[in-house]
Amino acid sequence: MPLISVVVPVYNKIATLSASLECLYQQTFRNFEIIAVDDGSTDGSLELLQRHEEAGELRLYRREAPGPGGYAARNHGAEQARAMWLVFFDADDLLLFDHLSCFADGISRYPEIELFVNAYQKMEDHQRLPRVEDIPAGVLNRHEALAAFARCDFIHMNGACIRRERFQALGGFPVERYRRGGDVYFWLKALCALEAIHYDNTVTSLWLLDHSGVTREKSNLMNVHPSIDVLKECEKSLTWHDRRQLRAAVNRKVLSWAVEKKLLGLSIKQDLASLKWGSMRLRHWLHAAMLMVPQPYYSRLRKWLK
Repeated sequence: MPLISVVVPVYNKIATLSASLECLYQQTFRNFEIIAVDDGSTDGSLELLQRHEEAGELRLYRREAPGPGGYAARNHGAEQARAMWLVFFDADDLLLFDHLSCFADGISRYPEIELFVNAYQKMEDHQRLPRVEDIPAGVLNRHEALAAFARCDFIHMNGACIRRERFQALGGFPVERYRRGGDVYFWLKALCALEAIHYDNTVTSLWLLDHSGVTREKSNLMNVHPSIDVLKECEKSLTWHDRRQLRAAVNRKVLSWAVEKKLLGLSIKQDLASLKWGSMRLRHWLHAAMLMVPQPYYSRLRKWLK
């Protein structure tokens, strides 16, 4: 029985799929299985996956129509998993050789923890971008984890390992609710539900921004950020101190979403109205104030400040 099931959703990733799979084959930790879920690919990705399945390197499942954000494909892969632990990996990103071994070491040392997070790094134009995370490694309680998320996106889809039973108890990723941001919704929901998590500040995965088509699609930014729904669903179960950290985390995501909208010329009235003003940090107030500046002066101001 494998310790970890790696779920790989695939939709038209022929240009990057071979390199991404090779990252998995080169992992130093070997007690894992690969579950690939093709989401209706038409570019040859399915045929490539079928060849890898025939070689005994992965288990392949098929869905006929692609789902927004790949959430349904990930959930389907999780349902087929044989391992106790789940790792999700996008087929257009990269993993370093010790990615799974870091998770396995954490699981062995902290058997009571249900969510392990490894640090990741963004890449663009073949260059690693500077990291902004300043989070201590080790076990973080709920308050510390929410406070960390209020500062930065320290959890990425490729950088988390969650107990399969906990993933299922949380309902999996939100299918058909959001076109983008459903992963943030899920991880924030998990932080609210768990008493503690483990964070390893070793970078073990690379997020290749050049391939992030979902983040460039204008229609994916409609409505407010999905983290608002986490606040509605979870804040009543939290202590006053934890609730403040959750609200600060939601404010950060709402403002980040609003910045993207502003640059695209979309309305941000709904975003500003959803902010929790009592939990605003100084940098949140600065971002909100800047967002009040009319276009095109806003774009000029951002360039000047950079």
